[in-house]
Amino acid sequence: MTGLPVLTLTLVLTGCGMSGIPEVTGVTDGRQGSETVDVDRADAGEIEPGVLKGRVVDEKGAPLAGVEVVADNQLLYNSNLITVTDADGFYRVETDHAATFHATATVTRSYNGQRFSLALAPDDDSPFAGPTGAVRNFTWKLTGERPDGLGVYGNSVIIYLDTADPQDPQAYLQDENVELTLTPEGPLADGSQGSVITRASSRTGDGSGVHDVPLGRYRITATYDGRPLRVRQRNVGEYAPEYVGDFQTVMTGVYRIDLDLAL
Repeated sequence: MTGLPVLTLTLVLTGCGMSGIPEVTGVTDGRQGSETVDVDRADAGEIEPGVLKGRVVDEKGAPLAGVEVVADNQLLYNSNLITVTDADGFYRVETDHAATFHATATVTRSYNGQRFSLALAPDDDSPFAGPTGAVRNFTWKLTGERPDGLGVYGNSVIIYLDTADPQDPQAYLQDENVELTLTPEGPLADGSQGSVITRASSRTGDGSGVHDVPLGRYRITATYDGRPLRVRQRNVGEYAPEYVGDFQTVMTGVYRIDLDLAL
């Protein structure tokens, strides 16, 4: 097959065995005994029986290469089909097995010396029958609600407020009266230019702070009812009028900036 780019196709079977499904490995990683898979751009938007396919782009529509796409077999635990996108953001994987699949995609990028793995937004999050096939396109979104009900695509800046007010020993400071200003220091993780975020603290299950923040490096200042707060990384160093820092890994796919605040 010539004339079209190829992508790596890997079938991963773990957990319970799946009878009759071979392991298939593409040639683009240089391994021997592999099979190439052509992606037909002409019918990329048409459902093809027994095939999951689609395209992965950023929010400006630019293609994303090397993104991992997983077709999760919902019949057998941890038995998945895995492939990666080619240079033009296209992928294709055969799903012609008697099972229901759910497609997800993850982009992994280095940013300011750290590695981040981020879930991408599907244009259709519904399961599909393997023999029927499906088209699932994905977009790298830095913010917004996730369709699976598991939160948002952005990240959280969590605050730990010293509740003492030096001017009023009887006062007890409240997180809800804190306002944070986050100014991007350079491009965001996807290379785009971010905007200044000024937002009051709110509480979620992760804690008090500002939530659904695009992944980036920020210069952060804070006020309490208009009064400047001193800021530092949680339990690190001295307080200062501002803090410049990156999100840190809590667990795979979960990133956070934790701050101490005080008047």
